[in-house]
Amino acid sequence: MYKYLKYIIFIIAFARYENLLTAQFSTGKNLFLESNFRYGFLWQHRPSLAEVIGGNIKFFDVSVGRQTYGQKIWDQLYRYPTIGVGYTYADFGNPEELGHANALFGYFDIPFYRKNKNLFSYRLSGGLAYLNKGNIAIGTHLNLYFDASLIYKWTFANRWVLINAFGATHFSNGAIKMPNLGLNLFSYRLGFRYLFDTPQKDFIHLELPKIDKKNSISIFTAVGTKEKRPGGTTPYTVGSFSTDYLRILSLKHKIGFGLDAFYDESLFETMNPDSTLHLTTSDIMRYGVHASFEAEIYKLVLAIHIGTYIHAKYKDDGAIYQRVALRYLLTKNIYANISLKTSKGIADYVEWGIGYRIYWK
Repeated sequence: MYKYLKYIIFIIAFARYENLLTAQFSTGKNLFLESNFRYGFLWQHRPSLAEVIGGNIKFFDVSVGRQTYGQKIWDQLYRYPTIGVGYTYADFGNPEELGHANALFGYFDIPFYRKNKNLFSYRLSGGLAYLNKGNIAIGTHLNLYFDASLIYKWTFANRWVLINAFGATHFSNGAIKMPNLGLNLFSYRLGFRYLFDTPQKDFIHLELPKIDKKNSISIFTAVGTKEKRPGGTTPYTVGSFSTDYLRILSLKHKIGFGLDAFYDESLFETMNPDSTLHLTTSDIMRYGVHASFEAEIYKLVLAIHIGTYIHAKYKDDGAIYQRVALRYLLTKNIYANISLKTSKGIADYVEWGIGYRIYWK
């Protein structure tokens, strides 16, 4: 029940995110409908996947979005992005072994070059996916969905836009249940966008606020569950406590460093498979230091940590670890957190928690 509760929490957070988008939609026009077809391949990132990789993958996406034009300072900071929510259907090319997936997602599409009728951008999408088959790659039906794409758009008529893109897509359950090799896909995307109204072409330029407080401390704690590799069936409790010092570089970005403390109940069995040792909680605790980067947009924060253990009795999964977190600002100081911890490029676990941050000059 606990693992499903975490997904319910994620759905609630997604609903809050959708409310944010709805608020954006209600402040003006520039609404559009977009549809894409994707064609590509499944990456064999593990030898065992060779037996399930079939034909080429095929995706169909449909989404509704809005072109921002400066109602909020964030629009200007991110060069007037498009934001939206959508649905995708994925055919993995092997219906007997891999089946198909249905996913709901939200996205930000951020331009980096815009001239006349041409626009280049990158898009980040995230949401929940339901896979109709469990397999040797993923052992759960309900999974997380992520997509990152580079996109070229050409406006060939007043309300019509042609879309060409290349992207990478990832499905994973974050080691909540084994197996969790994950599915990684690469695809070319061709699509069209239809604008419901004649677009507003004049962007609003607001005076950006000055940053008075350039230093911050962020503290958060999180918990989760994981299963051991390979073929684990017992859920183990994991948790962490972290603190960061962050220097604010701009209204969008922060960098800094921090300290971590990790609790991983599965290490009792990993370090002592024969039960001949008398391990205590202090034996499985691991402590590390990390470098931090944060990017903030609207009420969402993307945080990336790269760290190394400074005290750990168990390091067989590597001395270097990574953490990617998505945070939603409930208030200016309090945020909800979902993060994925990895080692050697392999998902270790997903954790859910809450944090607090303070600022000073």
